[in-house]
Amino acid sequence: MSNECVIIGDIKSSRDLNGWRDIFVTLEKVLKEINQKFPDDIVVSFRPTVGDEFQGALINPEKVYDIYTIIRSKLQVDIYCGVGIGDIEKPFTQEMGMRGSAFYRARDTLELCKKKKRRIFIKSSDAPNQTDTIINTLLRFIGVLENSWTKRQREIANYYRLHPDYTYEQLGGNFGITKQATSQILKAGNWELIADAENLVKILFKNSYQL
Repeated sequence: MSNECVIIGDIKSSRDLNGWRDIFVTLEKVLKEINQKFPDDIVVSFRPTVGDEFQGALINPEKVYDIYTIIRSKLQVDIYCGVGIGDIEKPFTQEMGMRGSAFYRARDTLELCKKKKRRIFIKSSDAPNQTDTIINTLLRFIGVLENSWTKRQREIANYYRLHPDYTYEQLGGNFGITKQATSQILKAGNWELIADAENLVKILFKNSYQL
């Protein structure tokens, strides 16, 4: 059994987006940044593939949510993200002709995202899996709370995700608002609940798929 991890993403409703060239340039820049930030975790470099899709693969699922968060927060458009855990067959030294259960499951979950209107979905086996169910439920919980955000709440929360070491004073300073205003905005967006759920998701990704 293998626990390599493939992520396949798709930009939602890309045909309806204005400024596609700028969005695509940003996507390339963000994926390049991820490749540079997580070199020891990556098996297959993250890159755009066909149309509005992108993909990459990791040696294990530990950094999945961190990478997903960076892409979503910096791209600033809605994406679907399918995550497959399993094996990767790489017949050549180049990234050509690759296949395997991790790829198949990532593709399956990407289609599930589109069908069920979910931002991210994971699958680690072809049979029902309790850990997958727990993580997917937490991800859905996060998504439901995010759907209630105002534009301002989303801006501040996503920036906080990218700078988790910031104090509320530093965070607010970036948006020209006070520490108190920052706290009120995040509280109204249920940030503490979301942060707790995200921390649990990261722990589960790190500890639940060990060989």
